[in-house]
Amino acid sequence: MKGIQLTWTASGQCLQPVVQGGSLAVGDILRQNQALLLMLHQGELKERPAVGVGISDMLLDNDPILWRTMIREQLEMDGQNVQGIVITKKAIEINATYRD
Repeated sequence: MKGIQLTWTASGQCLQPVVQGGSLAVGDILRQNQALLLMLHQGELKERPAVGVGISDMLLDNDPILWRTMIREQLEMDGQNVQGIVITKKAIEINATYRD
């Protein structure tokens, strides 16, 4: 899926659109959207309060199956076909693509 590319500001506190040659940069947003879904907590996105996993709450939790289920639900709500999600001690590996 193509969409507007986002990048972190120099301070790293917020996202802003990427501007190239005086216009918004458009490109593949699959990984960008996956990262946003993982970072957002439910209720943070005022237009869609049910969106978000809030992986910062995953720290010191001992139920990876719950987190895998929540991630899968959020990705599917975003219109992605999820082939697999693997949660390890060092990473979350997502194998998903947007539906045609």
